Amino acid sequence: MSDLTPEQMTEFLQRPLVAVFVTLRADGSPHAIPIWYEYRDGDFLVFTSSRSQRARNLERNSRAAITISTHDEPYVYVSAEGPVAITSEGVEETGLSIAQRYMGNRGRQFLDDVYDEHSVILRLTPERILTWAED
Repeated sequence: MSDLTPEQMTEFLQRPLVAVFVTLRADGSPHAIPIWYEYRDGDFLVFTSSRSQRARNLERNSRAAITISTHDEPYVYVSAEGPVAITSEGVEETGLSIAQRYMGNRGRQFLDDVYDEHSVILRLTPERILTWAED
């Protein structure tokens, strides 16, 4: 087993794997949810609604964690934690990019079905990243 090089990590994060995104509820308990994401310029981007539990949790405590892993051999994972900014800047473009990453040609229709005035982007800027790859 070994850590990923920065190049290997970036390559791995380009795969459309479902991530687990963790925020903290008001009582301090974890809220873990599978999500789609995009890794861009060293940050993890997530499209969601400002009314979602994860966005409401981040309004109280702006820290979160994200983990992306394979489910079959060879096992690989990237886990990051840090502060999250909530923004509506570029939300439609980023939402479309994420939807197309996971759904291909059906991404536009998916975004049209879920996009509204409450749509936001969560931008997690990692302060700590852990990686692991099976040799």
